[in-house]
Amino acid sequence: MKELRWAAQELRYANLGDARRNKRLVKIVEDLAAQPNESIPTACGNWAATKATYNLWKSPRIKPDDIRLSHQISTVERSQEHSVVLAIQDTTDLNFTHHPSKKGMGPISSKPMVTGLKVHSVLAVSTLGVPLGVLHQQVWARNPQEVGKRHTRRQRQTADKESQCWLSASVATELALPEDIEVVTIADREADIYDLFAMTRQRRSHLLIRGTHNRRVDHQAKYLHASMSKRQLRDCHHYCTS
Repeated sequence: MKELRWAAQELRYANLGDARRNKRLVKIVEDLAAQPNESIPTACGNWAATKATYNLWKSPRIKPDDIRLSHQISTVERSQEHSVVLAIQDTTDLNFTHHPSKKGMGPISSKPMVTGLKVHSVLAVSTLGVPLGVLHQQVWARNPQEVGKRHTRRQRQTADKESQCWLSASVATELALPEDIEVVTIADREADIYDLFAMTRQRRSHLLIRGTHNRRVDHQAKYLHASMSKRQLRDCHHYCTS
């Protein structure tokens, strides 16, 4: 049997309701991956392929989750080869300010004229640092009416704030991975949220969060920063970057 191309292998679980759509999705992924810095028309190579790409994206029969699902299933399969998986969470912005024809965008900064989408992802990585794929992804547009209400965040419940994305992603990670895999959720200081620490987790699920708040802890030093300064260094890793 002829070996499947990498995109066909990765998206073999895709079900867009029609075999032709599944085949087109594979072709789009191959084209864009081959030239990630190019425009859609350049990456597609000709007008027919470009039009087919845009038609797939704007089709009301296809939802973003339909496209992501196949990759997520493949990610879980790769994760099953590991006893421990690092689930790295982070949020990024897609800036569409210079594409005024785009609909459904929202503010992505304190300036209302800067618009786009927010994307929160969970990247599964092995303990050796090998990326396994995206386990979970949430995309949303901010409500323009909410701009300027940052000062009220302490009066609102976590479930009513964007901070909920960290908790939701943690739950989604546990649900996605088999129970025999130990999972370590890793996140930057934005995830230093009390509700994330307090929420019920499976015994195999752990958190590694960069602290930003000097929280009270169960230690003779009483507070996080002081307690960490009194702990013995367990290990040290050096990385060379260029």
